[in-house]
Amino acid sequence: MKRIFLAVLVLSLLLGISVFSFAAEGILGSIGAEIPVKASVGKYAEILVGDTFVNLSLNGKAGEVARDDDNIFTVESNCLIDLSFKADALTNGRDFIAVDYELFKLGNDSALLTYSTERANGDDKVIRNIQDYIDGVVVYNITAAATLGNISDQAAGEYNSTIYLTVAAAE
Repeated sequence: MKRIFLAVLVLSLLLGISVFSFAAEGILGSIGAEIPVKASVGKYAEILVGDTFVNLSLNGKAGEVARDDDNIFTVESNCLIDLSFKADALTNGRDFIAVDYELFKLGNDSALLTYSTERANGDDKVIRNIQDYIDGVVVYNITAAATLGNISDQAAGEYNSTIYLTVAAAE
């Protein structure tokens, strides 16, 4: 019985050592796996106006026109976008000055948009599909021309307005 037990023990040891030697030699070869990677990028855009400020200086003469043709801003997006333009009336709280605006893409002499305010805040004007991500950073310019009425149509003093620019993903 001892001999049988000893023989089984020796055989077990030999088999165990041979299994470990196969594993050490890499009989199975290399085993690999692939893990997929996925990312989702949301639609995004930004408008940079920097220190752009429309400055219109008028002496008060009837029918006088003041222009400011250098009001730069940039737009960058990662998708096709629409741009909306809106301006409040130029007012001191009581009187109004008519203002005509034009929007240009830098390097293009054709106005993308014309917009006027006189006695009331204007409505949004939307330019559809104005820019896509492949356009990179696009430079735009707003020109403004304020026209006075008769001398007594508007009091001397400060007048204020705001231009609102909004970008949205195109539908």
